[in-house]
Amino acid sequence: MTINEPDLEIKMILLGETGVGKTSIISRYIENKFLKEIPSSTSMSYAQKVLIKNNLKIQLNIWDTVGQEKLRSLSKLFFNDSQIVILVYSIDSEESFKSLDYWLNQCKEIIGDEAVLGIAGNKSDLYIDQKVEDKLGIAYAEKNRGIFGLISAKNNKVSLDEYIDKLVTEYLNKNPNLLKKTKKIKLSNNNDENQQEIKAGCCSGNKNKRIVSKYSAIIKEEKSIINVVFLGDNSVGKTSIINRINKNEFKENEIHTDYLINFNYKYNNNKMKLDIIINDVDNNKKKTKDFVDIIKKSSIIFFVYDVKNKDSLDNIEYWIDVVTKIKDNINKNLLYILGNKNDKKDGLNNTPLIEEGKTIANDNNALFKAISAKDDEGIIGIIEESVESYLAIP
Repeated sequence: MTINEPDLEIKMILLGETGVGKTSIISRYIENKFLKEIPSSTSMSYAQKVLIKNNLKIQLNIWDTVGQEKLRSLSKLFFNDSQIVILVYSIDSEESFKSLDYWLNQCKEIIGDEAVLGIAGNKSDLYIDQKVEDKLGIAYAEKNRGIFGLISAKNNKVSLDEYIDKLVTEYLNKNPNLLKKTKKIKLSNNNDENQQEIKAGCCSGNKNKRIVSKYSAIIKEEKSIINVVFLGDNSVGKTSIINRINKNEFKENEIHTDYLINFNYKYNNNKMKLDIIINDVDNNKKKTKDFVDIIKKSSIIFFVYDVKNKDSLDNIEYWIDVVTKIKDNINKNLLYILGNKNDKKDGLNNTPLIEEGKTIANDNNALFKAISAKDDEGIIGIIEESVESYLAIP
């Protein structure tokens, strides 16, 4: 065996309906590229990737149907000697999930004790449009002794790399004799070929009426942690508001947040000490699972707009619709609309955008507050008031 030859080769195939993203998965995994449009064909696609596991050089041979699924006429040679089979469905397509039985039946002869079965829910970047709940994919995998994975070929290479690595590890664990038959090699730290790539107070609205109509009983003793989220268009100042709350500082040119962050804010209401988790989210990830999970667990939601920007005000209705789509019962949340950048030096206290913000708040049974992250005008107070309202729920 020469130094360039692998110690072990593993054949992996991807099966699933047209459009679930099989070819995009391979492209992202091999080249870290996302294929938005893939030409239709009726041929097999083959790719390779070299991994290093347990000081072994492993060549992963990956096969994709590339259009054959339309014909439902896969050659038996395609399945022969496959050690890893990944059945792929799209989380926004119930039909693609229902078809998994067909694809499993197609290759059931090779899914023996030595092979590994993967059940992959692709397109987690479309989590807000999810039609197939995670628990269904997990249950299907458990029923068929497979390994479930929630992945995104579009924008999450790390999750994809980790999932395939998990399948390869499982195959090696199932077949320990393979490790005894292979020759371990000493790897060079600067050999790129041998490295696996992994990147990775003065509020409007009837508060009492709102509380009575929107909330069921809550056991306060169990509410030591309260999640808060800020939503709104880019550049309305969400990150500036959070930094003012957390660090009591303001930066003139605040860098827009491009990741999910949590801040701990201690609040003592003389009855209990609470951890208030304040969440800032990247709008570019508003369809992802992380985004959806943040909205689902948040008890207090702030919709932020810029009092100088009418478009950001008009889009508040959009953000309310987003939350309504995610939450099973929007009435279980405290909703606030914040008109930010009401800076004292600008003399904007009588701007029509504040009155319009109050109107939108009233129409949506929410509370309104005009604030300034720059001047620290009532920001801490609005957090404390929202928590007091939350704790006042009978």
